[in-house]
Amino acid sequence: MQITVFGATGATGRLLVQQALDEGADVVVYSRHPDRLQLTNDKLRVVEGDLSDAGAIERAVEGSDGVVSLLRQGVPVKGKPIAAGTHNILNAMQKAGVHRIVAVATASAADPADKPPLRSKAAIGFARLFMRPAYDDVVATAQEIRKSDRDWTIVRPPLLRDGRKTGQVVAGYLGDGVTGNYLSRANAADFMLKQLHGDTYLRKAPIVADA
Repeated sequence: MQITVFGATGATGRLLVQQALDEGADVVVYSRHPDRLQLTNDKLRVVEGDLSDAGAIERAVEGSDGVVSLLRQGVPVKGKPIAAGTHNILNAMQKAGVHRIVAVATASAADPADKPPLRSKAAIGFARLFMRPAYDDVVATAQEIRKSDRDWTIVRPPLLRDGRKTGQVVAGYLGDGVTGNYLSRANAADFMLKQLHGDTYLRKAPIVADA
């Protein structure tokens, strides 16, 4: 299996790439700063470029069986760079005939199954009020994915933290009383990789937390 990973140079991204390599996958990493990956492997290929380079993104996606996007909004945010980049990724996937994409988002990217309690509403309202550019980009990114014809899953972790991979997570939606407040980065990477092989959360956007 070959996968293409966007956002691989972050803490969770590096864990995901290493886990994929350990499982025997061929991994293509697309990055503007590939030196930050700090990984070498015969089954790892790096394509350098930014999110506006549609041609380079197409080269990174071609031949892959699935795409994982761990792209996150930076600080400060100008415009909607992740949404625009995701649009280019989805177009490249369509051209290459790649159907599966698993992407990360936040609770601000609401799901119809959400019934957010007051605390969640307050946190999302805070983001909308005080981090509006990043909030708008998160929402727009999720909209790009949802309106596409690709086989998508949006994974929405609560607070990410360091921790070992246990493989024990719970998935649900805001307000259902199922999920907790934290997800280890190693478990986040593991859960996202597993979605490439299954359809339990196909066209769904669960909140995923440590069990």
